Amino acid sequence: MNSSKPAPVRLRAASPAQLVAALPYLFGFRPDQSVIILSLQGRRIEAAARLDAAVVLDAGFNPAVLRGRLASVVAPSRLTIVVAWIDNVDDARRAINAVGGAIGLPDMAVIVSGGRCQADGGPWQDCADHVTEADEAGLTVLNSRAALAASVAGPSKDESAEIAEAWAAACRFVDAMTPVKQRARASRVLANGLAEPGRLSLEGRLELAALAREGGVRDVMTGPLTMRSADRHVELWQGVVAKVPEEGAPAALGLLGLAAWLAGEGALQVCCLERGLAIDPGHSLLRLLETINVMGVRPGEWARVRRLGYMGA
Repeated sequence: MNSSKPAPVRLRAASPAQLVAALPYLFGFRPDQSVIILSLQGRRIEAAARLDAAVVLDAGFNPAVLRGRLASVVAPSRLTIVVAWIDNVDDARRAINAVGGAIGLPDMAVIVSGGRCQADGGPWQDCADHVTEADEAGLTVLNSRAALAASVAGPSKDESAEIAEAWAAACRFVDAMTPVKQRARASRVLANGLAEPGRLSLEGRLELAALAREGGVRDVMTGPLTMRSADRHVELWQGVVAKVPEEGAPAALGLLGLAAWLAGEGALQVCCLERGLAIDPGHSLLRLLETINVMGVRPGEWARVRRLGYMGA
């Protein structure tokens, strides 16, 4: 199995308008009604965070909470760009001021509205709706964050009857195994799935989800997970999440969210968290993922996180 991560696509921006055009590819969806904080080391984006505009504009917005959450994103040695992608220009200015009150004045503030952008109060520029290099590399952009959330919403109602029967069979099959056999089986099924994620059968996907219910088995499943192989794990667990019923979804969402974190897909990580915690607020892996998100733990800390022994029962 070749688990190496493809070479990253490097997008270059020589102007605020080109930077804005690249942002949907960074997040995987058009970040309408969002406030984006970018942290740059030299000419390279080192970290990025996105907030719903409604959160920043809310009367109860707490700058101290935001400051704490962005501690690992905003650093004194880096340049900071705040982008307010908000239709109403007055609201965009208010949002930039609110974020500035939390993290300090940014090195650049950009407003995006109506297909145009304005940097630091300068002239408005038209923004392209795509980046040729990104399109040629096969990078995709969803229409909205809601579309991203829908991608982890599980099977459709039309599929429920067939899937419920197959899920019950998968659970019976897994529950009949000893813990040792479950871990060995998980290792084999996972390896087969990672070899060709898109070709894993419905039965294989549901078996993975059934096996992932046990904390000891999840330890086995995260063994091959690295930053280099994270994209392949994302593809595999997206396929599992798309088919598993709600009662089996928390563990699969946790594993998908973990892979998304390591792959740099923060928005997907958050969507997994939101749905997973709504189903099972106390799930051990989801609580770990929430801690990673709130504390801004960097993917490079994955080895240390694993050593803490977090999977639980």
